[in-house]
Amino acid sequence: MICWYSLEVRVPFRDAVSASSPLIAEFELIREVRLVDTDSTGFAHFSSYVRMMEETEYAFLRSRGLRVVLYDERGTMGFPRLHVSISIFAPVSFGEQVLVKLKLTELDGKQVTYCFEICNRKGEVIVEGIFRAAFCRFPDDAPPFAILIPDFVTTALTGSPDLIPETQA
Repeated sequence: MICWYSLEVRVPFRDAVSASSPLIAEFELIREVRLVDTDSTGFAHFSSYVRMMEETEYAFLRSRGLRVVLYDERGTMGFPRLHVSISIFAPVSFGEQVLVKLKLTELDGKQVTYCFEICNRKGEVIVEGIFRAAFCRFPDDAPPFAILIPDFVTTALTGSPDLIPETQA
């Protein structure tokens, strides 16, 4: 037997974003549940929801003229995950369309926090998630280390997508 609901008290997504972490940016992506996203029950596997959120994050970054992996004269930079959490409230099946909503809720100089909602065609929230990532440099000969988010990245994340020029390849 599969149980989709628990007895936990659920804090609504909109209440999980504190007043000290104002909404910085939003983005939405419509996606179809693919066969590869499902498990033996025919429902989307929990890991596919994380992938859907990550695909939405990548599309958001592209819409802002950024890429997942960035380069400058000193090498490679990017946003590795520090924390990922999801809560699943209802299943979706192969072929169903979902709306993935991303909200950038925190940008503190070295880290970003994204909150996600995945909604079914009825507009019901079926999954909520949070990603926290640090901005890091990836040296060839040493472990990654956190750095301040460069100004061009902060400007791209916080500015209007219509006003953002293409950035580094």
